[in-house]
Amino acid sequence: MQDKTKGAWLIHHTNKLSDVKNVGDFEEINISGKCGLLVSHISESEKESTISKEKLALIAKAAGISKLELPGILDVLATEKIINVGRNGDVASLGITTTNVLVQTSNIFDNLNPSGEQKAAVEISELVSDKPVPQKQLNEYIGDTYRLDAKKTNELISNAEEIGFIDSEEVDAGNKLFFNGNLFRKEQLNKTNAVLSTLKAEESRKVLEFDTMLTKAGCISLVVGIRVLGKELIEKLQSIGMYDFNKVANDKEQVTFITRPSAFAKFGNPFEEDALDLAKAFVSSLTYGMSYSSTNRGKITMLKALLNKLISGYEVGPATAIGQDYKILELKRVIALRHDIGSKFYMRLLKKEVGVLALEVLNSGDASEQAVLSLKSGNVTSYVGPEANREFTRKKQNQESKRDIIDALRTLR
Repeated sequence: MQDKTKGAWLIHHTNKLSDVKNVGDFEEINISGKCGLLVSHISESEKESTISKEKLALIAKAAGISKLELPGILDVLATEKIINVGRNGDVASLGITTTNVLVQTSNIFDNLNPSGEQKAAVEISELVSDKPVPQKQLNEYIGDTYRLDAKKTNELISNAEEIGFIDSEEVDAGNKLFFNGNLFRKEQLNKTNAVLSTLKAEESRKVLEFDTMLTKAGCISLVVGIRVLGKELIEKLQSIGMYDFNKVANDKEQVTFITRPSAFAKFGNPFEEDALDLAKAFVSSLTYGMSYSSTNRGKITMLKALLNKLISGYEVGPATAIGQDYKILELKRVIALRHDIGSKFYMRLLKKEVGVLALEVLNSGDASEQAVLSLKSGNVTSYVGPEANREFTRKKQNQESKRDIIDALRTLR
């Protein structure tokens, strides 16, 4: 497995572990993943950054790192010579791209001397993202590759499933198929055709109609998706990873819109290219600014032109909207703001590669300037990516829906 692929899975697993009280068996995964998340949050892609102690505390909190964890994370990053910590607590980091963040995350994991079980937990996720794998086959592979006895192998797979590293559906008594939400990020057309073969004629017709709309628009609101496909069918397809649900929210309301999992496939492995969901959050937030901010606040009228200017290293602004609408991007350190006068701010892009990826996706037709979100007021203060939304849907599925999912997974094998 390439280092950046492994780094992407470590970030994925760390996000899953954020809901686990005791990460004991996966401590090195958690440490390396949080190192990667912090580096991503503090670094610019092309120049050195210096973050004050006070600002670092806020950034770490946004990255899901507690006050107790932060000193240990900083020690690891300093040992790896990724950052320098000053006497006053300020932190300096060299310019580092998202791809390099993933590589550094992988290197940190290796240098922490993880157990065979933790190495296996990373590899099985990659294994079942290609196609669903039967339980017996997965057990044999893990046992043989990492020299784990049957008991340890079963415990590992059980823990990985409970935490959410991998998913499963029981196809027969005592026999499961394992998979995860990345099934449709590669070979999407073949896998979509396989799923269509398991659906009723009317369901297949609806999926083809919706896919035509999605190809044309790039991203579509969930409200429209439900109108075309129906709630039960769209949630079933989301649960196996056929569609990505992206949620943006403020303190008053939230909206979900649908994109293809393979939206970044033209530019490399889509799982690696946007492992931190930065480009998705960037496009989502800017689309809101284009669609709903008023002209007197600084409404975005030409999204691609704005992106080109940011990518070229220029500031945009000043505008009131810049200081209010893009808080989630500021917390993730995708952008930096500079105060002008009154309520007006300038915006500068810190992660050039995120802007480039977002622009390429817009230009390719996989995301659309015309995508209309449903937020009526306020600003984008949070973004929830596809995997967290998929996990929520899977947890509430009924038995009838699960039987249909099993049929689809069997066919994907």
